[in-house]
Amino acid sequence: MGEPCSICGRTILAGERVHGFLDGREEKPVCELCLARAERLGWRPGDEPAPEPEGHGHEGRLRRLLRRRDRRPGAPAPGPTPAAPAPPRRRPLPPPVDELGFTPFERAVARFNSSEAGRAVAGLTRTLGVPRASVGASAGAPDEVRITVAWDLSWYQWSVDIADELSPVAELGKDGEVDQLDAAAKQWNARVGKDGKLRLAGERAPSR
Repeated sequence: MGEPCSICGRTILAGERVHGFLDGREEKPVCELCLARAERLGWRPGDEPAPEPEGHGHEGRLRRLLRRRDRRPGAPAPGPTPAAPAPPRRRPLPPPVDELGFTPFERAVARFNSSEAGRAVAGLTRTLGVPRASVGASAGAPDEVRITVAWDLSWYQWSVDIADELSPVAELGKDGEVDQLDAAAKQWNARVGKDGKLRLAGERAPSR
């Protein structure tokens, strides 16, 4: 049996890629699907050099000198903090079919297949077999598409923002019991081919 992932607790199977992350000084194994969560927890990849402490090096000395200068009597007060730029306006939900003839679901699937999440699903498909999949609207967010991929003992969900091409594919959740999914997520209207690519029902795999 393989070692468990330190984030989700799932046993990492033989042949599945394992990433080492440092939580302080202790290195912990992390599976492909938990990379983003490990980064959000502030864990550092095991092969990344430790950050230089502020007290060493030229930059650390410069920061200390600047702080001492600001504390001197008569030192000019710092200027006002510039206002943060206004966030970009979100584009409206695209029409059911865009200028190139693609539906929002087709665009979301294409974004998913080229993302880190899509590559992780492709790797797990080679290890765990072909899963079931569904593609549908995300509740309460009309410009987002929810993608669900499920094997017999585990499922994963992601959100694709089709109104913002620069927004990354975001993980919504994962667990081990498919019965925990809502009815909409279990409308298996998509599939993952042997090549690991997600496709909507009726879409053919490219010929080799």
